Amino acid sequence: MKQINNILLITKEFQSDFQKNVGGTGVFYKNLAESLADREINVLVFGSAKKPFDIQKKYLSVHFVKDYFKKYFLMELLRSVTGKISFLEKFHYKIYDLEAEYLKKELSKFTANKNIDVIETHDWEGISRIAEDLKIPYIIRCHGSWSVLSRFFGYGAAKGKIYCEKKAFDNAENIITVSQSNEKMVREIFGNKDYNLIYNGIDTGLYKPPQNPETISKSIFFVGNVSTEKGADTALDAFIKVHEKENEATLHFIGKETELSEQLKRKIAENQLENNVIFYGKKNPDEVVKLLSKAEVIVFPSRGETFGLALIEAMALEKPVVCANLEVFSEIVSDGINGLIASESEFSEKVLELFSDRNKAMHLSTNARNTVVEKFSLKKMTDETLSYYQKINS
Repeated sequence: MKQINNILLITKEFQSDFQKNVGGTGVFYKNLAESLADREINVLVFGSAKKPFDIQKKYLSVHFVKDYFKKYFLMELLRSVTGKISFLEKFHYKIYDLEAEYLKKELSKFTANKNIDVIETHDWEGISRIAEDLKIPYIIRCHGSWSVLSRFFGYGAAKGKIYCEKKAFDNAENIITVSQSNEKMVREIFGNKDYNLIYNGIDTGLYKPPQNPETISKSIFFVGNVSTEKGADTALDAFIKVHEKENEATLHFIGKETELSEQLKRKIAENQLENNVIFYGKKNPDEVVKLLSKAEVIVFPSRGETFGLALIEAMALEKPVVCANLEVFSEIVSDGINGLIASESEFSEKVLELFSDRNKAMHLSTNARNTVVEKFSLKKMTDETLSYYQKINS
């Protein structure tokens, strides 16, 4: 197979000092880029953000241009207006085409005289469209497109973004899916392609149990956006039931607060639980590790996922987890072996079970850590990614 020396990643999110408040995609591409650079592979990263920025390190070059709609305020206004009027739909889509043309030109400048072997992009917003003219093999990795989130999880999505994703997948040949469940959803929307499953991986050196853990007794931790989609309401309802039997129990929310937060806080006040429920807000990875290391149990009552990055992070910390009965979670958690799976109504009894049976909790925790090290490490994911790059480049 051909040696891969130069890789281009195209993404609208890249976690850094310039883009701190990013989602899972931004964290993923930061980790992947650094993992590849550690192997002395040249990694170029191109994207757009509210403010342009550049990062230069050994084997890593990041170049973000100003977001099209932040640069041209009139187009932002027109995008908003045309997206609400059905007979202006074609003009609405044209605005997204103009954004793609802008990014193509900026990408062409950045990649000039660079001998790129392979390109990777994310699926959402169809950003791979800007790579099509480069005549270089490219891959779309399915982190969670608006098309998938809209159809299967009920998220609102702009018509223009759905349009871009359809155009992107129409022309794409190489697709990475991050779970079997993810592939089923993507296949249903975009049809048959050359799908290749590579589970997401995490740095098991960062996410590892501390040597002298100081666990908060009877503590339940929730990590993720405090939203209905992530099941924050289910977490609180379960906690209220747990607290009736365990007065010392506490609930800890780690993640960005949403409009649901105020509803939850009213319910907390009604039940006089203000001293038992803590909202930490969004935290950086190091802070998340420190907080989760204090958990006795971590819950994942999400109503829909394409993978479960936060889940494997918690498992890598050697914590007992209780997760929703989702198809994708069952690819990670084997009920009663390395975690527990629960329906919405079962979360409280599963948590109480772990509180009362420490031997079982320790057994699940040990197996949880082992599962992640064996199946979901950053090293394994990087190895498989490089093999796929070589395959499509041969």
